[in-house]
Amino acid sequence: MARNGKNENFDGKAIRAARKKMHLSQVELAEGITTQATISLVENQNRVPNADVLLAILDRLNLDMSQFVSGDFLTNKAKELLSQVVLNMNTDALNEFKDFEKALSQNPPTLQAYYILKAADEFHNKQNYAQVIYNTERATDKKTPVLSNFFLFYAYHQMGSSYYLQGDMATAREKFALAYEQEPDLLTASDLEFHGVLQGRKYYAEFLVAEKDYDEAASILSGALDALRQRVDLFWVPELSEQLANIEEKRGDAEAAKRYMHYARIAAYLSGRSNTESRLAKLDTVVF
Repeated sequence: MARNGKNENFDGKAIRAARKKMHLSQVELAEGITTQATISLVENQNRVPNADVLLAILDRLNLDMSQFVSGDFLTNKAKELLSQVVLNMNTDALNEFKDFEKALSQNPPTLQAYYILKAADEFHNKQNYAQVIYNTERATDKKTPVLSNFFLFYAYHQMGSSYYLQGDMATAREKFALAYEQEPDLLTASDLEFHGVLQGRKYYAEFLVAEKDYDEAASILSGALDALRQRVDLFWVPELSEQLANIEEKRGDAEAAKRYMHYARIAAYLSGRSNTESRLAKLDTVVF
């Protein structure tokens, strides 16, 4: 457990031994990275520096991250990377994941994060959907410690998307349904988790439309829009309302389609999204 920067799982003496083996002084090791005082704290008091400094130190000493840290440090790093990749949709953070990949894979509390981040890398950077499925299956395995139910939702959603892209519609439907079951409560979820779930519902609805299950697609989008109204949040209203309008048109309800398209345009206007509002204005047929 970390206390005031100390970590009982961090081996500062090994840093010192590696430095001396390379005949470097503390000043030489610190050059261009940090201060000599920080190196002294790392070596003598097991103080864990920030990730960038630690990685630079280990790189200069030709050492592996997994030899020195585990526990709280890695758990916090795992949550930080998951937040960036899954919640903020910042796939650039997958580059940093590569620096921590081995350490996360060898630390049981961060195994779920490792599998999810590995799946995200395979999905976004390699389009290797078989490997996405392989890693998300392990992320959702009952033997894998769970960091958060939200990440179970995300893993099942990624699994469903990958089966869909491989053309296995029956299994995709099963996995999307499992993701839907793992959703956090839409009214109490954090803002980032809430928006992550709505993105998931949008894709799930697209899948259901491809399967011509218009009723279920309309149901999950209506629920999402209701939650947005209760949370007084406009962010996803234009996209989801337009999507629902198109579904209502397929269901043969022209009035509902017209109403939701109008909602989409008004929400885009109120949220200052001028390009979206201009595009939707051409589709909005409501006359005052």
